[in-house]
Amino acid sequence: MRRFLSIFLQFLLIAGIFGFLFWNAATATDDEGKNIFNILYEQPKRWHFLVAAFFAQLFAVSFTFIRWRWLLRTFGLQCSRRDAFRLGFFGLMLNLAPLGIVGGDAVKAVLIAQRNPEYKSQAVASVFIDRLIGLLIMFICGTLLILYTGFFARPEIVAQFFTYLVFAFTAAGLLGTGIIFLPFFAKGHLERWIEKIPLCGNLGSKLVRALLLYRNHKRCLIQSALITIPVHLSFGFSLYCIAIALFPSVPGVVDHIMLHNVANLTSMIPLAAGPYELVLEQLYPLEGMSIGAGLIVSLMFRLTTICVALAGMIYYYSADDKKLTQNKQSPCR
Repeated sequence: MRRFLSIFLQFLLIAGIFGFLFWNAATATDDEGKNIFNILYEQPKRWHFLVAAFFAQLFAVSFTFIRWRWLLRTFGLQCSRRDAFRLGFFGLMLNLAPLGIVGGDAVKAVLIAQRNPEYKSQAVASVFIDRLIGLLIMFICGTLLILYTGFFARPEIVAQFFTYLVFAFTAAGLLGTGIIFLPFFAKGHLERWIEKIPLCGNLGSKLVRALLLYRNHKRCLIQSALITIPVHLSFGFSLYCIAIALFPSVPGVVDHIMLHNVANLTSMIPLAAGPYELVLEQLYPLEGMSIGAGLIVSLMFRLTTICVALAGMIYYYSADDKKLTQNKQSPCR
């Protein structure tokens, strides 16, 4: 019953967010009395940019699967490229479920742990570190792009709020990353202290143990961080392609990469949809776009993600289902 109520409340929250966004978009009109849906209907579409958006997202998620494979092979877990892509696409599909990004990661961790029972801790740690690297590089890219585009100097309250939020997450991420290399961290004092924190202490202690396992594999961590940069650039480029496919005049590609990294902070929220659309809808008018344009572009971005996941599931079921073996492999390369 508790699980049912949790899922029901998540659906209710998602429906409330989208209800508000659609109502806001439908009631906002221009000088000619047209809302964003009328404008979208009358605008000519450039469909080839939607195709480009699909392949940009496919490129981005493919790099995340390669990154995860590197992290697995650090501890000698054999994982073919095919298996990494199959499980990666399976996790991506589950990310569209009500539990959001947490659900996909949890299932990947369970599947890898079941297939590698002798390396269960390392398998689960790889999923934790994979997500942590993705978030940290997203924070850093967001900070650099905010500084580059001058978004931090915008006087609007929304712009200032998200600027300081991205800066705070970046500082916290870099500080936490630096702490794991300190001798104090390795002695377990911090792990025991985090474990005592109410509500999130158990999850925090698991993350600490995952970090400790990768503490001495700096080369693989650096490689994984570098390969994450084109991931966030490609996602932002995909958002730009969708916008330019639907509207004649949109912010530049760099602005869209920045907007995506800022709005994607909501990926930490365990909801399948809603928060990303809400944030992008708040940011888009700051770039000169009509009210409702952010909702439409973000929905098309999510639809493109679904298409990528569906294409991945076709690959998942068409490939042979061979189990991962436990043979030793050389470290990340």
